[in-house]
Amino acid sequence: MRQVSPLAATSSFHGAPPAGGGRVTWALDLAQRRVPVDASRPVRWVAIGGVVLGAIAVAASAIIHLHLWMQGYKHIHWIGPLFLAQAIAGIGLALVMVVYPRLVSAVAGGLYMASTIGGLLMSATVGIFGFHDGLSVPWATSSLVIEAAGLVVLVAAGAAFFARH
Repeated sequence: MRQVSPLAATSSFHGAPPAGGGRVTWALDLAQRRVPVDASRPVRWVAIGGVVLGAIAVAASAIIHLHLWMQGYKHIHWIGPLFLAQAIAGIGLALVMVVYPRLVSAVAGGLYMASTIGGLLMSATVGIFGFHDGLSVPWATSSLVIEAAGLVVLVAAGAAFFARH
């Protein structure tokens, strides 16, 4: 007999894995969570639309970093490869988010945005990997606004995956 996890059995989430084990199944079901079937149309729009808008913001951030890499950041030790990796990962993640709009996509996009914001703020304040940039450099403000807006949208989308009505 196949064991059904709590998330697969109901549309509600109780916040903790089952006491008798099954934590892996529980975590996988949580990550793959869809919008609850009984969710209202506005909640569904926030969840799915938020993931898609978040994917657009992730792609925009990736494109900005790719542009900056091509404009000369590729010659900066550590920062150049990180900008290129950020661009490639962002474009790939954005595609996955659009094709697979689930809770895991919203969380991955939110973590991507938060880490990019963190890297920019570290670079602008204390420096990172021996590199110090400011918020007045080209694309810094635009990037920060896009990433912050994307993070807010993805947090709202993630919360909508748990809405009941």
